[in-house]
Amino acid sequence: MRILITAGGTREYIDPVRFISNASSGRMGYALVRAALKAGHKVTLITAPTTQRLPSGAKVVEVETAAQMFEAVKKGFEICNCLIMAAAVSDYTSARTAKTKIKKSNKSLTLKLKPTADILKWAGKHKRKNQIVVGFALEDRNLRQNAEIKLKEKNIDIIIANTSDAIGAGKSTVQIKTRDSSWTKIENATKAIIAKKVISIIIARRKYERR
Repeated sequence: MRILITAGGTREYIDPVRFISNASSGRMGYALVRAALKAGHKVTLITAPTTQRLPSGAKVVEVETAAQMFEAVKKGFEICNCLIMAAAVSDYTSARTAKTKIKKSNKSLTLKLKPTADILKWAGKHKRKNQIVVGFALEDRNLRQNAEIKLKEKNIDIIIANTSDAIGAGKSTVQIKTRDSSWTKIENATKAIIAKKVISIIIARRKYERR
């Protein structure tokens, strides 16, 4: 199976040296890459900046911004059997990026932001028959309810829900649901254990859809 995985947190520049980003470490995405490779799959990793070591055995595409990640996903999506959107893609980007460094002054500075493209929604809309799309939902309230809404509204196959405590943590708790299954909860597990379980669920899903 050809698996396309995104990881890391995108950067949205407000000037040549400053950017808006998030606290994503990229650890979950990289763990998924290692688990998929170990299971014998061909993997392409689209990664935003992280401190993680690039995995050997995977094709790697490095990006910075949400727009760059979207373009890379669109290109890789054409030939993959499964997309796992583990990256923390910025929801907003600067409406105007200054061409030179913004100088410090005593005046307040107001930034105007505009929404970025919804990559997961695009993938759900354009996926082919038997092509699997996996998304993540980071929620600080109503976790299952909000994750199920995302699963349905974005027309994806599998949702992995967790809380903000998972960011950068060595161990975390996640809850996983497919379109037609009940919730599976994995408690206080390493990223490697979670990744192995996710890949096994994807394999089972692909076998089910190809019957």
